Amino acid sequence: MPKVENARNLRCLTATNPGYMTLRGTNQYLLGQEEITVIDVALGSDENIDGLLAEMEALGGTRIARILLTHIHMDHCGGALALKERTGAEVGISQVRAGHLGGEDFTYDEGDRIPYDGGELEVVFTPGHEAGHCCFYERERKILFSGDHILGKGSTVVPAGEGNMVHYMESLEKLLSLDIRLLLPGHGPFVTEPMAKIREYIDHRLMREEQILQGLREGRHSIGDLVAVIYLDYPPALMRVAHSSVEAHILKLIAEERVYRDGDRYFLS
Repeated sequence: MPKVENARNLRCLTATNPGYMTLRGTNQYLLGQEEITVIDVALGSDENIDGLLAEMEALGGTRIARILLTHIHMDHCGGALALKERTGAEVGISQVRAGHLGGEDFTYDEGDRIPYDGGELEVVFTPGHEAGHCCFYERERKILFSGDHILGKGSTVVPAGEGNMVHYMESLEKLLSLDIRLLLPGHGPFVTEPMAKIREYIDHRLMREEQILQGLREGRHSIGDLVAVIYLDYPPALMRVAHSSVEAHILKLIAEERVYRDGDRYFLS
C-alpha cells in the first residue's frame, strides 16, 4: 500500500479498480489521529471497506468519523454509503450535488473549511471534469487532494455535457494561486512538483485546442474527422472518450465565438 512520505497522520489506500480511466485504481486518502477523515471511497466491497478500516488502525485511529467526496463519479463515491453503514461516518458532498447519493449528511462549497482530527481542509471548487468537483487544500502542510482535476499520470478527461472545458481551464488557473508542495491525485502517483504539473495541464489543453483549430483550417469540419487525426495513435477503447473531449473543446471555442456550428459541422468564426 502506498504511503505518503513526510506527511503525518496521512495514508493512502489504492482501490482494486484498475483500468484505462482509473490507472492502477482510485487513491483513497485517510487523515487524522483518532477520528479519521476519508477522502473518496471507490468501492463498497468488503475487501475495500476492510482495507480502509485497516489503514485507519495503522494511523492509530479509533473510528472513521467523516467521508469527503471530490465528485460524484462512481470510482470516487461508489463505496461511500457502504463505509457509512459500517462505521456511522458522516458523508459530505459538493453543494452542487446535494442529494445525489441520497445519504449525505452535509455539503460544502468554495472556501469552506472542514476540520479534521489533526488539521483543517479548505474546499477549492474546481468544476470542469464534473460540475460539482472539489479539491481539498491543507494550507498548513501545503497539500492538495486533487481528485480527478489533476492526475498523477496522463491527462484528465473533460467530457462534453457532464464536463465543461471553460470551467476546467478556469479551475486549473485557480490552482496557480495556491502554495502547493505536494499534490495527491485521485489516480496515479503523487506529484512532488505541483506547479509544473498544473502548467503542464494548462499547456496540454491549449495544445489540443490549437490542434482542433488547425484541423478546422485544413477542412476537417466534423468531430470524427478531428478525432481521427488528433488521436491517431490512441487505442480503440479510448476513442469514445477522445470524441467527447474534442467536443468539449469545440463547445469552449463556440462559447468564445471563435468557432460556429452548422448542423454537425464546425467552422472558424
